[in-house]
Amino acid sequence: MVIAAVYFVIATAAAVSLARSLDRQMEGPRLRAAWAGRTAEARCAGVRAEETQDADGIPVTVSHATLEFRTEAGRTVAFEERRRQLDVAEGDLVTVYYAEGAPGDATAQVPAFGTRRARELVAGLGCAFAVVTAAFLAGML
Repeated sequence: MVIAAVYFVIATAAAVSLARSLDRQMEGPRLRAAWAGRTAEARCAGVRAEETQDADGIPVTVSHATLEFRTEAGRTVAFEERRRQLDVAEGDLVTVYYAEGAPGDATAQVPAFGTRRARELVAGLGCAFAVVTAAFLAGML
């Protein structure tokens, strides 16, 4: 029984740690702050093409749009959207999301359930798995 309890504590800590790491990698805190803040219409000021290679070594062209918008306070902010490849041309209008205190961290990425709740989903599923396997261990021992 003690082994199952120790396993449960370690597995739960690992699940929470993995969830936090995944959240940081997906830029969850920045995106959630932007989505909870304000929206604005941004104008595409330009599109920069970047040549990269995929996992198989095949050349791929990725474009990054530079977007400009004006905050409610009247400040003009320009940023390059790197999280999402936008299908926009120079002069097109795009809705952007930004946190009032950090408009430079704006994004054109539309709020998505998976991105907003990834941390909770991974931690919850990991903890549920820990409970099931700890109960199985307790029954076996």
